[in-house]
Amino acid sequence: MQTKTPVALACVALLQAGCGKMAVDGEVVDAHGQAIPGARVASIGTQCFAKVGDDGKFALPCTPGEHTLVISAQGYTSAETRLSAPDRERYDLGKTVLVLIPKEKGLFKFKDHAYVPLVPGRLSRKLERDGGEVHRSFCLDKSQSTANSFKPGVHPFFDYEHMGWRPFKLDAKGCAYRDTKNSRHKWTVHQRDKAPFEVEKINRGKRVALITLEKGEYFMADWKGFFTPANDDKGSYTGAWITVE
Repeated sequence: MQTKTPVALACVALLQAGCGKMAVDGEVVDAHGQAIPGARVASIGTQCFAKVGDDGKFALPCTPGEHTLVISAQGYTSAETRLSAPDRERYDLGKTVLVLIPKEKGLFKFKDHAYVPLVPGRLSRKLERDGGEVHRSFCLDKSQSTANSFKPGVHPFFDYEHMGWRPFKLDAKGCAYRDTKNSRHKWTVHQRDKAPFEVEKINRGKRVALITLEKGEYFMADWKGFFTPANDDKGSYTGAWITVE
């Protein structure tokens, strides 16, 4: 009868982790708690990776050490987490929620582990002539807008064309932008207060705009080199009205 060595016994105790390895256990679900089978779990810079099963669970065997784990699935945002796993044992990562990436056009906010479309709004253009100059104001049209409420802070916004969106802070009269064209046909901007934003990758080819919103009112304009006219009214421009309290 062959006697198992302590090393062999340790390997048996680790089950699927393998001799000399540790294992990361976890589960990948969507915003509704449903399993995302076929999702991929990988440790960056190593050969450690695993596929998520039909039940949403996975077991990832790796060499002990520091790991950066990336969990991804087609059509969902990716998740990244750091894990310190110095010992040959099992580590429970728990549940990881991946967010479904919208396929529709429009602007989406992040709420309750999901991207929710913003209620659309409109800017209206006002023209005034003074001699050879033309003054334009682009102001909120409340009759065609419903406010989207936010708290102060950094908020992620998603759209396939998110780089085309620009957040403008409204002035006391509800205007987002004012400019003037002189007799030489040169435009000069007189008012434009854009909120700062950064871009963050959420999956291959997909990004969100992280926009810093302070207290006040904003208009998130659909910006294609300039405000985008509504199809039904060339003096009206598309976007979303945002209030921050």
